[in-house]
Amino acid sequence: MATMYVRRFSFKESLSDAQVVEEWKFLMNQALPAVEKVPGVRSCKAYWGAGGLRADIAVLIEMDDAGVYERLVADPGVRPLITRLYGSWDLKTATQAFRREVTPQVIAALSGTA
Repeated sequence: MATMYVRRFSFKESLSDAQVVEEWKFLMNQALPAVEKVPGVRSCKAYWGAGGLRADIAVLIEMDDAGVYERLVADPGVRPLITRLYGSWDLKTATQAFRREVTPQVIAALSGTA
């Protein structure tokens, strides 16, 4: 079943504005394209909120199913990039969530009407 992985974070306050711009370039030009190449990933996009380009950032990864996440973090093209990403994020405030697509089949199964 389709699954959405949502990772919210802010860049570390210790980064200069120039470093934040470099991390955005890395995220957009290297990390997200590498994630999109993992089998089972449907799309991967970054969004920002009220914090400008430094805070309240969300990366949304739409996957065929939740099992794709394990392949993603183990993928040899993605794994080394994760270290750099985590090095620039404020992990004390970062969050992650998985959301599964609601389908008629899920509603039927959960309601006992299947």
